[in-house]
Amino acid sequence: MSRLDGMVAVVTGAGPGIGRASAIALGRAGASVVVAARDVERLTGLAAEVSAETGSGSDVLPLRVDLADATSCRSLVEQVAAHFGRIDVLVNVATTGGDFTRIEDTDWDSWRQAFEVNVIGTLEVSRAAAGVMAQGGGGSIIQIGTFGTHALPSGRARYIATKQAMVTASLTMAKELGRSNVRVNVVTPGFITGPSLDAMIESTAARTGESAHEASQRLAASSALGRHVEPADVAETVLFLAGPGARTITGVELPVTAGR
Repeated sequence: MSRLDGMVAVVTGAGPGIGRASAIALGRAGASVVVAARDVERLTGLAAEVSAETGSGSDVLPLRVDLADATSCRSLVEQVAAHFGRIDVLVNVATTGGDFTRIEDTDWDSWRQAFEVNVIGTLEVSRAAAGVMAQGGGGSIIQIGTFGTHALPSGRARYIATKQAMVTASLTMAKELGRSNVRVNVVTPGFITGPSLDAMIESTAARTGESAHEASQRLAASSALGRHVEPADVAETVLFLAGPGARTITGVELPVTAGR
């Protein structure tokens, strides 16, 4: 139900964590994978990692993209279409503006930058890819959201406001693209294991006097399943939405939160 043999998948914001895990999952399922981000040197290393993990060899293509630049977004899609002749799956992981800043202390230019990446850039690469997908008979666009749009944590208004705008626009896009057989869905992760969660746990432990292990266990226990979410958990959900098993699913925000 999730085999992608002969398909081409693009992952923007492909770095450690969800981007890497998604690229590996898509490659293992048989897709040719394009990993795209701003840092070319890191991309080259990631492409090699994905190739090693999936056995895809030259089918993993690293390409630079800057989602704050609409021309760069369109160029990415053009390069992929020219190289492979098609695009079947687009996964947008790229994001910015996640640092802590209260609204009373904010710099509006930083909000504009967050909108450029999280909303306009994400939608620009999505609509460009959708055009190629439609010509090939359809495809799947998967946006990565954030649990913050539901939890509304203090100090994260810039990030969650722009991500919520992206979610709303993407679910609207699903209605607009349905007749072209292009599906658009959003995967919303909970607390993801990795450096960001580690930093949050260490900060909590310093404040409460717990050990980092105790703070981590307490946070995990606050979810229904009693555990944190791994990048691979999100990647498996991405893989399902990309594949034929989800051919009638569009316009959905799917939480991967361990029941938080």
